[in-house]
Amino acid sequence: MPKHGLDVSACEVFRFYKLVTLKGLIEPISMIVPRRSETYQEDIYPMTPGIEPALTPDEWLSGMNRDKGWEGKEVRGGGQ
Repeated sequence: MPKHGLDVSACEVFRFYKLVTLKGLIEPISMIVPRRSETYQEDIYPMTPGIEPALTPDEWLSGMNRDKGWEGKEVRGGGQ
């Protein structure tokens, strides 16, 4: 699961998907940091690459190189 899909109000830091082959199911498994507050916790969500591309296809084909922008989850509204 990409970071922008995590539930920050539950302090979810990672989400795995378990394949249950006998039943044909995909079971989500969340990794949650136990915290009392349901607000955004800046210390457990580091800066991450933004979702906007750094270059257009034409710029990339011409050989340009540019660093991708970094943002925190609070910029996108914090997931779910």
